[in-house]
Amino acid sequence: MVAFGRWVDAHGHLADQRWEGQQAEIIEAARQRGVHFFMQGGVGPEDWERQRQLRAQFPHHIGLCYGVHPYWVAEHTDDELEEALNLLARDLPEAMGLGEVGLDFRPHIMKDSQDRQITAFEEQLELSHIASRPVVLHIVQAHEQSLTIMDLFGLPPQKGMVHSFNGSVAKAQDFLRRGLYLSVGGPVCREDNQKLHQAVREIPLEFLLIESDSPDQGPPAYKGRLNPPESIWEVAKTIGKLKSLDPLEILDITTGNFHRLFGSTDHIVKGEFDGRH
Repeated sequence: MVAFGRWVDAHGHLADQRWEGQQAEIIEAARQRGVHFFMQGGVGPEDWERQRQLRAQFPHHIGLCYGVHPYWVAEHTDDELEEALNLLARDLPEAMGLGEVGLDFRPHIMKDSQDRQITAFEEQLELSHIASRPVVLHIVQAHEQSLTIMDLFGLPPQKGMVHSFNGSVAKAQDFLRRGLYLSVGGPVCREDNQKLHQAVREIPLEFLLIESDSPDQGPPAYKGRLNPPESIWEVAKTIGKLKSLDPLEILDITTGNFHRLFGSTDHIVKGEFDGRH
């Protein structure tokens, strides 16, 4: 069993500017509920720098993850993307994972960025092999296209995780066949989300992670305010009901899964993380 106070939020954005000046408070609130380590999701170079600053402030609690997010790709030029990918190749060795990376083909996100998103995804998969880092995938309304690219370029040896999985049993099986972990967050707590509920019942426990995606995608209990990382308790409770397990057991299992994917956080908690795992 994982010691109380050592559970992991597998994905969030505590460096998000909406949390500016509040990080100490929300990290302490989560620690009081046993959530001790917070894996970050990368968006773009500016975000990576904020992550570094956050980790300098809370060195025992923050895991770095750098990537060029589909949102960032949609808002920047080809030249800016090339520069960001060059920076990523330089900086990735100091991070635990590569992400967020993937495709988001919702019309209001995609605009005219489909080709750039595909290029960014392909090049970052190649970087994940070079740096030997697991990937953190953001895939929305681009399931088949993403599978095609992953099969063509391959996943790194450590594979990776699908962040904020909110799909069907069939989509879960597609990812599981490729060795990916599925990370589930606040949307599972909605009573009407029967599709995801059924998928969670079918996902093997050994491939399950839980996340807050803080400050977004909070459970209904956090509606109308920023979603803090302690909300993974609500996620664990819901998954526990779906799996007929105690929420504490869900937190133990998913924290163990996180360690298998990204490496133990013990050396980080002790202040010894040097970018390798």
